[in-house]
Amino acid sequence: RTGQPADAIFGMEYLGKFTSDVEANAVPQRFDVSLKSGDLHYADLNGDNQVDDNDQMMIGHSEPRLYYGMTAQLRYKNFEVFVHGAGRAMYDLRLDNSYFWNGWGDNNYSNFVLNNNGGAYPRLTYYKVNNNFIMSDFWLTKGDYFKIQNVELAYTIPAKAVQFMGSRGIRLYVRGANLLTISKVKDVDPESIDSGVTNYPLFRTFTGGVKLNF
Repeated sequence: RTGQPADAIFGMEYLGKFTSDVEANAVPQRFDVSLKSGDLHYADLNGDNQVDDNDQMMIGHSEPRLYYGMTAQLRYKNFEVFVHGAGRAMYDLRLDNSYFWNGWGDNNYSNFVLNNNGGAYPRLTYYKVNNNFIMSDFWLTKGDYFKIQNVELAYTIPAKAVQFMGSRGIRLYVRGANLLTISKVKDVDPESIDSGVTNYPLFRTFTGGVKLNF
């Protein structure tokens, strides 16, 4: 691994799912006693006729190569709109928390497992098949996202309308935070995929207020 980027993600090269039990056990692997049809198939990269940790390669990188943001403020008469968004791009996200790595035992199924059973998910088993839950490019996805982080809508009541109060104007506003995320990553927040799974979620909040100017 010498000379690789500091944020390099190492894992197995995923070749597809085994289509038969015979194919699954044609090349020995060191993660389980045996494999079956529907388990994940990895490349024997070093050519020693077995699949183990020595066959890992760099499969991605975890730090974004691009951070960007957008701020817009519009005014029309007494109305104001402020929008701020930020995003990250050009990096990989490891789908290896308990939301994605489950599906064995009793009642241990996330929506990801239920929605991808028979398709993008490995063979369901009662006992965990270690082979299917080691890091590989099967469990990587592009982490790119753009998030509308803050929006504020305000209306200022002009001074003429509130002269009887001795005020120079009243500003009414509503704010929202963490309103919208645009990403190919579903069900979890790409900004922090553990939020709402094993950590507190990144909340969506709404506030409002009145500002009096005298």
